Amino acid sequence: MAKEANNPVSGGDDFLSRLPREVSRWENDGLISADQGQSILGRYPQESTAPGSRAQSRLITGLSVIGAVLVGLGIILFFAANWDGMARSAKMAIIIAAVLSGHGLGYYLRYHRGYLRVGSAMVLLACLIYGAGVHLVGQAYNVEVNDPRLMLFWFLGVFPLVYIVRSQPIQFLGLALFLAAVGFRMPDWVDEVSRGQAVLGLSLFLVLGLLIFAVGRIKEEFNLLRPYSESFQLVGLITALAAVFVLTFKEVFDSFDDGLYIQGETELAFRAMIVSAGALTVLLVLAAAWLQRRNGLEFALNATEGLAIGILLASAYVVASVTSGGDVFYAVVFNVLLALTLLGVLVSGYLRGREALVNIALAFIGIDIVARYFEYSWNLLDRSLIFVAAGVILLLGGYLAERGRQKMLERIRASGGSFGSDEGSVGFWGGPGGSSRGQR
Repeated sequence: MAKEANNPVSGGDDFLSRLPREVSRWENDGLISADQGQSILGRYPQESTAPGSRAQSRLITGLSVIGAVLVGLGIILFFAANWDGMARSAKMAIIIAAVLSGHGLGYYLRYHRGYLRVGSAMVLLACLIYGAGVHLVGQAYNVEVNDPRLMLFWFLGVFPLVYIVRSQPIQFLGLALFLAAVGFRMPDWVDEVSRGQAVLGLSLFLVLGLLIFAVGRIKEEFNLLRPYSESFQLVGLITALAAVFVLTFKEVFDSFDDGLYIQGETELAFRAMIVSAGALTVLLVLAAAWLQRRNGLEFALNATEGLAIGILLASAYVVASVTSGGDVFYAVVFNVLLALTLLGVLVSGYLRGREALVNIALAFIGIDIVARYFEYSWNLLDRSLIFVAAGVILLLGGYLAERGRQKMLERIRASGGSFGSDEGSVGFWGGPGGSSRGQR
């Protein structure tokens, strides 16, 4: 840790982007001379310390990813339109050639030509083509398009690239495919359950979201894994918040009206996954807290986050295992949990100097306000008045939220908080993988 603290480059692009401003401040305070300031800046590549370099890199990344997605959609549509007229061997040859070409060109651009973002976009394109190929080949062998094995094969083919290619879009795709594979398998796991399927599914995704978030947290503690931390934390946090948000609706708990909850038995795979995921989450949270305590870094904040994760885990298991209860009671409990969680995410984002957390919390707060408004006023007021009032509330809420957000982000920037990056090896929160270690 001491070595890392003494190494300014360990802060990654966040350090380089703040360096000119810090050097100017040192010169104004008389700590260094102008010549010394130029010497310091000369030690680092000029394009890395340019104020607009990261914005330009983000633009390149965005354009490359959008281009890859559009090309992938075009190829998928072409395959789908001409698939029936091709021989089975030709289908296999075309798909294999397209996937290998995409990976080969991406490898060449990224590692031989130095075009990191465009090369990563080509690898992403190859991943999309591979997914289309899995489903089209399955169709050729009379496998149903919604067969859960197809999504699992797509995930297994993409996920190793999460750790081979340090690209955040590919990391997001791999995690999304994991959640999609679980979602496609869910109907089979609860097929024998006649009540409470929605709550069972949401409870599982809440636990999985917390697990992914905890995996991202523990990766921050290791230099080798830190570039993969931020994507896991973002996906895990959004997944967990989305699950809690859906559980705030009273209609989800309709099966409680009759005093019954689960009728039937879930598959062993479902029970094994939700139990093992929860146990692993607890172990990861405890390990992260121990590492933070040992290193003396942000232990109080991490301990509070760990407690919040424990409470959400407990709520998931309680609601998934009860045999009786009330729909209103559980809806109120999860509304309170969501409000407290969003407040915690907002505070954590502010204290850690991470704009992404602030934006996620504000987005869910806005969505929740709109949802609660329409849920409780739809049957009480005239439809036109509802929409007019909703528009006024949204405009006023948007103004207040933007005003508060700007003030909060100004404080974060003033304290040297990190905000994002353009490439997979550097996180949205700054530094490799979004770590804020360089600021601690």
